[in-house]
Amino acid sequence: MRARWAGRWQRLDAALCLPLCVTVALMGAVCIEVLCLLLWAAEPTQLPLALHLPLLLFLLANVLGNMGLFLTTNPSIKGVMLSEGAVGQGWEYCYTCQSHVPPRCHHCYTCNVCMLRRDHHCVLLGQCVGYHNYRYFLCLLLHGWVALLYASLLNADIFMALLHEGVTLHSIVLLLMPWLMLLTGQVSTSTFIYAFMADTCVISFLFCSGFLLLHVLLSLRGQTTREWFGESRCYDLGWRRNLQEALGDRWHLVWLCPLLASPLPGNGVAFESRAPHTEPSAKPVII
Repeated sequence: MRARWAGRWQRLDAALCLPLCVTVALMGAVCIEVLCLLLWAAEPTQLPLALHLPLLLFLLANVLGNMGLFLTTNPSIKGVMLSEGAVGQGWEYCYTCQSHVPPRCHHCYTCNVCMLRRDHHCVLLGQCVGYHNYRYFLCLLLHGWVALLYASLLNADIFMALLHEGVTLHSIVLLLMPWLMLLTGQVSTSTFIYAFMADTCVISFLFCSGFLLLHVLLSLRGQTTREWFGESRCYDLGWRRNLQEALGDRWHLVWLCPLLASPLPGNGVAFESRAPHTEPSAKPVII
């Protein structure tokens, strides 16, 4: 664990830290706003507070747990040593890492290392999405989507209050550009905060919905984002096997808790495909 964090601290810079800090700050602000809506709402919600709090704690624990494991799980080729002559057909040579890399492994110029089964670099979290941490990324998207939907529904009363006097230019500008209304003195600070957080919840929900839909589709098809753009489906083994390859043997239970053990069936180097003769048969030696 100490070596894992040491490797991350060595490459920390503003480009990696700033988006992560902004993401964590927005998450904290949304949590605080939701608590305020639940504890000091002018009108009680349909569900009692005793049911809201367990749901909120469950979502928060899963979001933070999956985020932490996503950030601390290394998806790169570091720690994977190939024995001499183990390079198979379809492998490429990375001149930056000065190493042969297996299929589906690509270099990330932000992380400055090749990633096993690289999908993309997540700018908001400052980490690459690869073979070993894809489960946590997908579960984070799912629970984040549910949490943002929950927050958006709680903020529905705010939208209704802002539109209570009708759809006017004032209400439209307040919903679309609350900063402008605050700077021009058209609204109070409290109104700005509620309008800004409501906008943040809805926009984040729509953003998360698109990413979740895309990655659920990719998981069912056994593809990475790069393979989706290249229209390659040679690793499609059927939706059940694809989910097992991405989420582990207990793919149907990993949504419940990020600490639930779900071993991946492969090693991130060799993948079963519909054309097995194009895949390498060698296995890596882990050190």
